[in-house]
Amino acid sequence: MSSISSNRHHYSPKYTEICIGNISNQTEPDRLLMYFEQFGNIVQYNFTSPTGGYVFITYKDPSMVDTCMKSRPHHLDGRHLYVKRALPIDDEHPRERFETTRDLMIVIDFDNKNCTEKEFLTQLRGYFSSYGTLYACKYCHETYFNYILVEFADKDQVDRIILDKPHYYNEHQLNVMKCIPSNIEIMNKKYSLNKQQSSIIIKDAIDDDNYDYIKSQNNFNKNDSIAKEHISEIDLENEVYRLQNVLKKMNDDFAIKRQQLEEQCSEQLKKLDANTDQTNRLQQDLEQEYAKLLTEYESIKRENESLNEQYLAAELENFEITSYYEQILSEEKGKTIQLENEYTQKLKILNSDHSALPSSPCLISSASSKSPSKSIISKDN
Repeated sequence: MSSISSNRHHYSPKYTEICIGNISNQTEPDRLLMYFEQFGNIVQYNFTSPTGGYVFITYKDPSMVDTCMKSRPHHLDGRHLYVKRALPIDDEHPRERFETTRDLMIVIDFDNKNCTEKEFLTQLRGYFSSYGTLYACKYCHETYFNYILVEFADKDQVDRIILDKPHYYNEHQLNVMKCIPSNIEIMNKKYSLNKQQSSIIIKDAIDDDNYDYIKSQNNFNKNDSIAKEHISEIDLENEVYRLQNVLKKMNDDFAIKRQQLEEQCSEQLKKLDANTDQTNRLQQDLEQEYAKLLTEYESIKRENESLNEQYLAAELENFEITSYYEQILSEEKGKTIQLENEYTQKLKILNSDHSALPSSPCLISSASSKSPSKSIISKDN
């Protein structure tokens, strides 16, 4: 059963140290230590330069370092502090201590016959996922070597893996390092040299019987070593002087670039602060406007409830009045029908009486003769 392991549970003082960069010249050491004491008990600190630079702080326990790293980003005196885990010096990979990256490189320098490439990637992904969020795990190819690239979400995960070296796969030590240009260059040189040496060995094996060739090669190597031994002190001094100048120029360039980066970061922080103030003011205005609208809403809501109650009362009153008038209308309709019936009956009686009267001329004349006297009497009256 294949497995991957490390010495991550092995306690060592190297796990308790952090490195702080981008320190301002005006930052007081006491204030800096007071700020970082909130994450744990500090047992030792070291300022690399009194005029600013890097500060190494050692905590009492590794868990305090984890707490400090989880609390990133750190700011002091309006400046962003560059905080990372302090890594030990590695002669094979000298830049790993200073450079940070989220990418890990595992150089494939052994034959893995126990499982397929896909199974091996799955095992690596499962193992390194214990350090935190992992984005990708894939095979990559350089000029002279192959490697596996593991991409993480945070640079601190890579630093922790470097601190936990060595890592083992089936008792075979994995060649784990940061995926940075300097390490890629080192590996290309190493494997290109191995390739050249292997080609020389093959050629020596083919020409093993040629004694003259072997003798000439030995003489060449001896002359080369003698030439190296006879370098003069003046040349050495000149070379040292040249390297000192190169180093001085690199330091000057680094100081200039660092100053430029600090100024750019300062300007960006000022802009961010201004945007933050503007956002806060806008948020306060919005909160006040929201409170005002909420008050108006509550008032309109209460008024609407009152109007709704009045509407319901008016509806009830209208219903009662409608019922009353409907009752009266029904009664009047009944009376009208009754009167219409009485009128119809009387009309029938009257018609029947007119039809029963005699129609003789005597009666008509007598009636007509009597009518003038009646009219005269009525007129005199």
